[in-house]
Amino acid sequence: MDVALCAACTAGLRPTALMAGPGLYVEAAAPYDGHVRSAVLAMKRGERAYLDPLAALIAARVPECTVLVPAVTSRRRAAERGFDQARELALRAARLRDGSVADVLRKRGAAQRGGNRAARLAASGRFELRADASDLPSSAILIDDVITTGATLRDAAAALARAGVEVSGAIVVAHAPRRETFAAGGASHEA
Repeated sequence: MDVALCAACTAGLRPTALMAGPGLYVEAAAPYDGHVRSAVLAMKRGERAYLDPLAALIAARVPECTVLVPAVTSRRRAAERGFDQARELALRAARLRDGSVADVLRKRGAAQRGGNRAARLAASGRFELRADASDLPSSAILIDDVITTGATLRDAAAALARAGVEVSGAIVVAHAPRRETFAAGGASHEA
């Protein structure tokens, strides 16, 4: 049964500022625990009821009239769940902030689900521009659901930078800090 997050579930969440690598500033709306974690996991299982409340958490961090670029998942994962969570979150957040979405990235390769930290950090080149991508924005903010190592966001930002798009940062629903994270400009977390 789909049950969306209520106001009481999201009251008191503390946004966190992170660095996903040199020059890539990330804002996470909440820690990856409690009700937020449950909602994200349900969304990843294909439950759509959580898309609007999770997008609202992101939208609260998005400047008005901003171009958002979703850090899309693999085609296989999107087909399994019936939607791409990053795309859906970006579309909903853009509507809430009078912004727009530039759906210009394509993810190559397998999903990182279940991969260990070292494998996630070593992965690169997983994003490219879609063949039909045109009219690229001059600048944009990346959108994703959860940050774990920062590798996905760094890869997506690199693909955009190669195409001449300035990535002014990233906004995610949640971050899952680990003991070794964020040391010496280190990474953050994506699930």
